[in-house]
Amino acid sequence: MANIFLAWQNRTDDGTLSGGSWLASLPLVNLQNRQVQKVARSTNATTASTQFQIDLSTARNIGVVALVGHNISVTGQVRISCSDSATFTTTQYTSGWIDVWPAGVVPMDSLNWEDNNFWLATLSDEQRKGFQSPYILRLASAQIARYWKVDISDVNNTDGYLQVGRLFMAAGWAPSINYTYGASLGYQDPTPVDTSLSGAEYFDVRPKYRVMDLGFDYLGQTDAYGYVLEMQRVAGVSGELLVMPDGGADTSQRPIISFVGRLRQLGATSQTKPNAYSVKFEIKELL
Repeated sequence: MANIFLAWQNRTDDGTLSGGSWLASLPLVNLQNRQVQKVARSTNATTASTQFQIDLSTARNIGVVALVGHNISVTGQVRISCSDSATFTTTQYTSGWIDVWPAGVVPMDSLNWEDNNFWLATLSDEQRKGFQSPYILRLASAQIARYWKVDISDVNNTDGYLQVGRLFMAAGWAPSINYTYGASLGYQDPTPVDTSLSGAEYFDVRPKYRVMDLGFDYLGQTDAYGYVLEMQRVAGVSGELLVMPDGGADTSQRPIISFVGRLRQLGATSQTKPNAYSVKFEIKELL
């Protein structure tokens, strides 16, 4: 298992978005709104309409790009590129076309022979609509660039359009020593439950969200103060924080375990040994 990867200080809001064809009532600028439900929606599902560019105003160090709150189907693909030119006459980096929903997300023994997704163990379209997972691309090496482009290929999307709730772009950090055993990841359900006098229960159903509790017991001084303390200073409890518990090593698990959230609880960094520091915190998924 690779070490955890964390990213904060979303650079999206520093940029200017353009390109594609997006509804006037649900424009591309909505990608810069932290309310994920306020989506940008394309006028149709053609690749010419579902692409966009972002000018970050200055060259930024970007190690991860995420599309949060999207409706990309199980056959959809994404390509992310960057350049030092607004016209992309030369390309500094391109990811190539990557499946948004990778094979292996669904355990094979949970599928029936008759299921359309049996051979690849991908999500069915019904299952996909129940997932809140962002599409996350962690770059093999961070790129310093001003101009970035996102292409989405999903022409057979049954919705007839593509939509995305939030764009996340940041540098990121992976500690030299991984988090301590005992970390937990699970869903929390804020749905209120009312019980009538007869004992019948009524539910005001709310969206579920993921929560990860973790701690580090053997951080070096640079990781403890140069990254963790800085992450807490910049992000606090309100800033966005992307977490990939296995660093994105297992692509089939990425939609299940990786998400964009916030620090719900900040923990003080303790020097537990002459050359070791510890800290604990909790990350809540943003919806």
